[in-house]
Amino acid sequence: MDMATGAKEVVVVECVRVRYDGELDVHPRVAYLALNYVDRYLSKRQLACERNPWAPRLLAISCLTLAAKMQRAAAISAADIQRGEEFMFDEAKIQRMEQMVLNALEWRTRSVTPLAFLGFFLSACFPQPRHPALLDAIKARAVDLLLRVQPEVKMAEFSPSVAAAAALLAAAGEVAGGHFLGFEAGVAACPFVNSEKLRECGEVMAAACGVGPSWAAAASSAETPVTVLGHHRSASSESERTTTVGSAANSADAKRRCMGPPRQWG
Repeated sequence: MDMATGAKEVVVVECVRVRYDGELDVHPRVAYLALNYVDRYLSKRQLACERNPWAPRLLAISCLTLAAKMQRAAAISAADIQRGEEFMFDEAKIQRMEQMVLNALEWRTRSVTPLAFLGFFLSACFPQPRHPALLDAIKARAVDLLLRVQPEVKMAEFSPSVAAAAALLAAAGEVAGGHFLGFEAGVAACPFVNSEKLRECGEVMAAACGVGPSWAAAASSAETPVTVLGHHRSASSESERTTTVGSAANSADAKRRCMGPPRQWG
């Protein structure tokens, strides 16, 4: 493992720890944007880890506080982030690191993330009936998958919109298997999504998150109800099968709903 990779792993662990700290309640957008800053910073700068083994942790804290400011989220105290740690950085050191990050990013901090597209795909492509509780569960699982797969190097090859669609399809396959084919048809009908990139992104997500092999098998077997990423569903009731196939058949309607993208597409 090279030094840059090792530094990144330390930073990712720190960001994920903070994200899932129930007491801090860090918004997913903050955690995702912080990791985005980390990736971009490390692509331009090297951390002197041998001389300063604490540098990756300082970078993580600084990127989290910067992301919170950019998202105008509830203030994340540097002291709260470092709670329970033996060594704590003071505000001055964190602010200096924030300035270094901003300079490396050339002050381009308004990154478009996949999280911005989740609501669009669910409202435009998910088949009826759209129960709010079900959509919330799918969205929550998609957010979890996106955060877990973000450190993968290959994810940089996919636009935010493709990553969002892949995560939602994976989540729908786990949470709402009966609606998956209809949702997949709706996403496929969307003219702003590259189907090949979507498949490739699904494979990366599957390998990184352990949610299954690939949905390539699903795409090539239209008659077999499958969950996302190639997992065959167990036999279901005839009424569920009819609903799913009917939803898939309405791809023309899905395409009409998908004519307008969000304001920004990655």
